[in-house]
Amino acid sequence: MKIELGTWGKEDIPGLVKYANDIKIWNTLRDIFPHPYTKTDADQWIALNELISPPHNFAIRVDGETIGGAGVTLKNDVYKKNAEIGYWIAEPFWGKGIATKVVSLLTIHAFANFDINRIYAEVFSNNPVSMKVLKKNGYHEEAVHRKAIIKNNQFLDAHLWVRFKPEEQF
Repeated sequence: MKIELGTWGKEDIPGLVKYANDIKIWNTLRDIFPHPYTKTDADQWIALNELISPPHNFAIRVDGETIGGAGVTLKNDVYKKNAEIGYWIAEPFWGKGIATKVVSLLTIHAFANFDINRIYAEVFSNNPVSMKVLKKNGYHEEAVHRKAIIKNNQFLDAHLWVRFKPEEQF
């Protein structure tokens, strides 16, 4: 199984439309991620990402098929040495180690290409598998923001996971 991160292109639209329209995925992502997810949403996402250089968002491909997305959000002002990562994997590919590899690739890419010393991920309390993925990649839980998220009219905790650039100390 070949797992890779690639820049978004029109060839990713079929996989994006096929897999992004899943309520189980939407339940673990911020509301800015559309649901239902349509071809128009995919077209807009591809067009937006074609304008960003260097790329911050990537298609996740397994054996050439687009099965998810991952990205780095650079922070600014006093947080300018920080970046937040996010990712989603299509449900048929859960439990295969893909997310663990994706987080590894994304972390390596972010530290190598951006002037940051800290990467973090906020994980909803309804997504413990994602917390395990981060832990396997050397992230540690830094904080739990109690009832910080409102999703589907339900309060959830936000678990903050962090990893520092290798030469930095915790």
